[in-house]
Amino acid sequence: MRMYDKLLIIENEIVTISDDLDSSYHIGNWAIPPSYYEFCKELGYGLLLELFLTYIPMGKGNPFCDSLENQNIHLKNILKEYLEIPLMLFEDSENYDLIANAEPFMFSENGEIVFWDIRESKDGEYPIYLVDFSVGVYYAGANFKEFIINLTDKNTYKKILTFRENPLLPKFRPLKMLQ
Repeated sequence: MRMYDKLLIIENEIVTISDDLDSSYHIGNWAIPPSYYEFCKELGYGLLLELFLTYIPMGKGNPFCDSLENQNIHLKNILKEYLEIPLMLFEDSENYDLIANAEPFMFSENGEIVFWDIRESKDGEYPIYLVDFSVGVYYAGANFKEFIINLTDKNTYKKILTFRENPLLPKFRPLKMLQ
């Protein structure tokens, strides 16, 4: 059994995966963390926890608008625009630095951005954060497996998704990536 099969209910057949990329694949100056690389190989592109679009690496110069390479650029531009707005969120210089150095890799249907802080690497993994610009920046896990567990566990989800009434459901719905 694969690692993520144990954590998630897979709603239908896997459609788009990163099956031809090496585990040392880099986007710019950072490598895909091993836990997310494994997720991309096992489950791929889709809707995670009924909330997050999982952007996966599809290779340099790929034609897919929802690939990690293309969405990372798009989401970084959004983050940069927020840095230019005098938000209370940035009165804490640590939040400003986190956003300034973010490498985003998922986007929620509610507008939250999930990103890695690539300044800190431990065994190839980067800390994962979630930013909701109306509420704050929250540490969400040391790796992708922990991120999923933290958001689906009744004892930990509230530290990240402060206004949710219940933990997220441990589901994954594969989607087809379009060009």
